[in-house]
Amino acid sequence: MKKTLFSFLLSAGTLVGLTAAAQTTDNLKVADSSYMNLRFNDQVAKGSIIKTGNNHYYEITDKINRRMSSEAKVLVYKDGRKLKMKLEGIDQLLSCNRIDDIIESNIDGDFKGYDGNASFKLQNGDRWAQDAPTGTVYANLFRPAVFIYRTPEGYKMKITGLNEDPILVRKL
Repeated sequence: MKKTLFSFLLSAGTLVGLTAAAQTTDNLKVADSSYMNLRFNDQVAKGSIIKTGNNHYYEITDKINRRMSSEAKVLVYKDGRKLKMKLEGIDQLLSCNRIDDIIESNIDGDFKGYDGNASFKLQNGDRWAQDAPTGTVYANLFRPAVFIYRTPEGYKMKITGLNEDPILVRKL
């Protein structure tokens, strides 16, 4: 019954009704209700940064690897101290972390990948360098978007267009 009601409300496009139904059926408190803009065939994977329509950022921490297309509705639930995200088109609730302090920019020019010792010049003028060794990752992207955010481990950089975990970086 829950899944049928949830699917019906999603297809009807009523976030208000969806919020109320999810609170009563799942015993979880809705922490955020919005949508996310996806470019055609964006990848949702562990480490993905989801930016909602109300400018909140979340990092997916569950293991998932799924292509999505179009705009998707997003519900973020508070389950005790943990956050769970429901993305339209994905059946499972995904564990996530809210990111409050984030830098959103683009790598300046061509991006060919990294090898554990790479440095990155961003279009906002910042310079960042890898802060931990990694394997070599090859790419051929022009000005990919990046998200840099603080974690308990240090700053991480997620490069869009790569299906790789975020890398640890430090500001130069």
